[in-house]
Amino acid sequence: MGGSSAASVIVVGAGVFGLATGLALAEAGMKVRLVAETAPDLTASGVAAGMLAPAFEMALDPPAPDALGLLLAGRDLWPDLAGRLGVALDLAGAAAIGPETWLDGLEARLVALGLESRPAGRAEMEALSSGLGTRFPSALVTPEDWRIEPRLALQAMVRRLKDLGGTLETGNVTLRDLEEAACPVVLATGADRRLADLAPELGGLSPIKGQILWRPDFSPAVGVIRSPGAYLLGSGGGLLAGATMEAGRSDLAADPEAQVELRRALADAFPTLATEGWVTRVGVRAASPDGLPLAGAASRPGLFLAVGARRNGWLLAPLVAKIVTSAITGEDAGRWAARLDPLRFVRDGNGGR
Repeated sequence: MGGSSAASVIVVGAGVFGLATGLALAEAGMKVRLVAETAPDLTASGVAAGMLAPAFEMALDPPAPDALGLLLAGRDLWPDLAGRLGVALDLAGAAAIGPETWLDGLEARLVALGLESRPAGRAEMEALSSGLGTRFPSALVTPEDWRIEPRLALQAMVRRLKDLGGTLETGNVTLRDLEEAACPVVLATGADRRLADLAPELGGLSPIKGQILWRPDFSPAVGVIRSPGAYLLGSGGGLLAGATMEAGRSDLAADPEAQVELRRALADAFPTLATEGWVTRVGVRAASPDGLPLAGAASRPGLFLAVGARRNGWLLAPLVAKIVTSAITGEDAGRWAARLDPLRFVRDGNGGR
């Protein structure tokens, strides 16, 4: 990794955290050199669904009990970022389908969180997602959750970064390269712990393997549907169903045994679809001990982290980028910086090593 002296900041990692942070730094006037072993489309961000979903994430699988304000803050930064990128946000909301008792419990949790939702009948369900089966006669809809098309957004970030004078290189990054860098370094490397000697905070991250099924020949429009075992949506001209949450796994192999619940939920929602013809996409995400990202200065001077989003990388990317950029430029990072401080586990004696 030669030539690092030509950069005013090096960002390692080309997922949504790396690209969003690199872009924010470039917009702040810094010369950004982004280096990654994996192209953006092949990262966990590239195989994700792109959901900006504070409501259903908090009601179904919250990263932390007090995370709602943080998730909403991340979502609310997206309209401005999407506008600068020239990409569309899907603001149609999301629907949940499932047994009546499950929907009742979900609605109660949303009400307790102060989030908007309402019941939807069969006609509205069919308008939202054509081809939906009749097993569940009603749904719960929230306008709080949005979505962005991941690969289009990643491509737009790369274009804008380059327009601002930044560079994107694909290649190996070594510990020595980063130790000798004569500028700030941002690690946005996800679950990769190989740099833990440089940043001990990375030792507390754990991998989560996620498998997503994609059917490229399914053309009817499908909005975002949540069910007890999966989410379903139209993406990339096909139907996307995801995602498994396989804690502790970091391999990228398709594993049909881990897809059983996912395929069952898919069959419940779209019973007429053939079981064959699906493509498995696999990504590995990183999770911190409290389920929230590490964003800001690491213990090593000149080193900064943007990692550990668990399943909310897309949702929190602009907020993480803002916090890391502020830490590097010396500006006020805002109210959420302390909540995502990478040193919080070191102080608590829970560094994961």
